[in-house]
Amino acid sequence: MSTFTRHVSLANQIVFIDGISGSGKSILGPILASFDRVEKYRLESIYEYISQLHKFKKIETDAAISLMRIYADEAIYKLSISREVNFRIKDNTGFLNTTRKWRYIKRLFQKDGAACLERIKKNNPILQTNSHQMFPAIDLAFKAYGSKLTVIEMVRHPLFLINHWINYVDFYGSHPRDLTLWVQDSNGNTAPWFAAGWESEYNSMSPMDKSIRSISNLFEENLKVYNQLTTEEQGQIIFIPFEKFVTSPWEYLATIENKLGTKRTALTKKELKRQKCPRNLLTDGRGHQNHGWRKPENNATNLSEYEKLLKKVENEASQKEKNMLCQLISNYESKFDVKFS
Repeated sequence: MSTFTRHVSLANQIVFIDGISGSGKSILGPILASFDRVEKYRLESIYEYISQLHKFKKIETDAAISLMRIYADEAIYKLSISREVNFRIKDNTGFLNTTRKWRYIKRLFQKDGAACLERIKKNNPILQTNSHQMFPAIDLAFKAYGSKLTVIEMVRHPLFLINHWINYVDFYGSHPRDLTLWVQDSNGNTAPWFAAGWESEYNSMSPMDKSIRSISNLFEENLKVYNQLTTEEQGQIIFIPFEKFVTSPWEYLATIENKLGTKRTALTKKELKRQKCPRNLLTDGRGHQNHGWRKPENNATNLSEYEKLLKKVENEASQKEKNMLCQLISNYESKFDVKFS
């Protein structure tokens, strides 16, 4: 049997901005793209698919590593000639939502092939990819990219994640527009990959209970995977709590600069302002209305927003999931020093 390999590379520095859906990754991506050498961020689920299939032993390690490396090299090449630029106006990854619009217009007219390879070698661009709950399978990315990889893991208070999830959790594992990997139980009923092993229970739950159980399981799996990484690999991960970043981003931007060996530019301040960072009210951002976000009331405070969500959980969640959420909140607030009272 042949062994697949790829020992050459175009993408020599790679950043995954990862996090559970709703954790605020779309805020950081455009800000990071304003840094020197960092490319506009891309949403490419293929990295998630390969990593998750590998986690469940559905694809051999050598093949998975080869695919991860090929897709990264292909991405950096296409970016360098502005191939497949997204022109959708409202998309977070769209052309109009980057601070470097002229960079990608200019590249449309530059030569491809050998000339493009020379530009990549000279400019040493940093590939930036946005992923969704990939951390439970992140070990494959370390196998594929080694020291080239930096993972920025966005985390957010579980209560606010749940408020995001309940608006579309029933899409997972059932709707044609849901493009996550699905699994099925012995009766053929489908569920999202992160419900593997408890598919039937997942499908019997209310949206609130589904959200709490899924998020709790993902938090636990993230911690388990992190503890299994080497000290060197753990050092390549930056955890950024949403609550602290949007109120005071400077410390985290400095950490990113040092980790990536790059610098903020004059465009960074402009992008921070566009993303409403820093801000006093956590929910006063550029949220996704189709995921339940609504502009907060004029007299809203972080505590009032927190209490409103807590009341919603109290009214809709089963006792088992309420207990689970209480423990999850306690762990999160303690670990990341986030308080609302």
